[in-house]
Amino acid sequence: MDTVTHGLTGWLVARALPDDWKGEHPGTATAAVALGSVLPDVDNAVSLLGSELYLRVHRGLSHSVLGISVSSLVLALLFARFGKCKDPKRLFLLVLLGQLSHVVLDLLNAYGTQVLQPFSDARLSLDLLFVVDLLFSGIVVAGIALSRSGRAGRARVALVSLAAYVGVAALLHVGAKEAVREAAVRAGVTVVSAQALPTLPYIDLPSADRLAFASPASASGAPKPAGGTREGGWSGREIPFPAGPFAWNGFIDDGRTYLRAAVEPLTGQVEWRQRTLRGSDVPEVRALRGNADVETYLWFARFPAASVTTDHGRTEVTFYDMRFGGTPGRRPFLLRVVEIPGAKPLARWGS
Repeated sequence: MDTVTHGLTGWLVARALPDDWKGEHPGTATAAVALGSVLPDVDNAVSLLGSELYLRVHRGLSHSVLGISVSSLVLALLFARFGKCKDPKRLFLLVLLGQLSHVVLDLLNAYGTQVLQPFSDARLSLDLLFVVDLLFSGIVVAGIALSRSGRAGRARVALVSLAAYVGVAALLHVGAKEAVREAAVRAGVTVVSAQALPTLPYIDLPSADRLAFASPASASGAPKPAGGTREGGWSGREIPFPAGPFAWNGFIDDGRTYLRAAVEPLTGQVEWRQRTLRGSDVPEVRALRGNADVETYLWFARFPAASVTTDHGRTEVTFYDMRFGGTPGRRPFLLRVVEIPGAKPLARWGS
């Protein structure tokens, strides 16, 4: 989730706590939880040191069980030393509660969080909500507004509402995953694995030619394999509206290629958008194995793909993650590696 939502959720959690948990200094207790709820994102500062290191570090140790335990202890000791509350145990638990809320929210989206660092660099995710969700944030803000003047019960109702919202997202996730799996089987595609990830919802602005052009989504056939990609067209009359778990990308791994489809989980409609060779199977990618930037990218990407261009002996391999496909006009987390005979491969990160 975005940092603002993390901080507001921490504030809401503090509002929901019983008074005896806060002790004699409720203001300090609220600050401890709220500060803890944004503390893990301190690792964003690593972005100043380069993209490759950022991908390795972000949502790493600062988001792990060990990391939040140690940082909670340090922050609690600082609160006890310089604040009004002198109970380090209470402060530790409050900060830890805030940090746990942060990690739980991050697990809800598809980016991946290394909660087992430093023992494992596995990136875990539940794939339930997009990283920005205005409906989720709206429930948080409403809970804070309605729980003023010590009305902790209303804050608890808001937390229960958030849990119910996530439950609905989980049901839609299951529906999207099954829909894309069934569509692939009907199309004669071998299904090694099927996954569904939330994506940024877009709203079509009305126009006469768009209405005339509109046609129902189809799941009758899968796109042809290709070395590149085929993105769904964007007319420029769409606006992002990141609210609700109603936009999903379905993914199929058939053992040789990745397929991506737009999925409507309520109706089961599936529209195939993209099919490309798995990045690790592209010959030019195999030749680059061992390069630190390439290895980092293949570790980070859920559905790594690559496009290759050649020009007078110069080869450029562009790595991208199909997980972030389907957003009009935007493809984040790119890695370009340029190979020129007689020179070391040159890696450039960008979007």
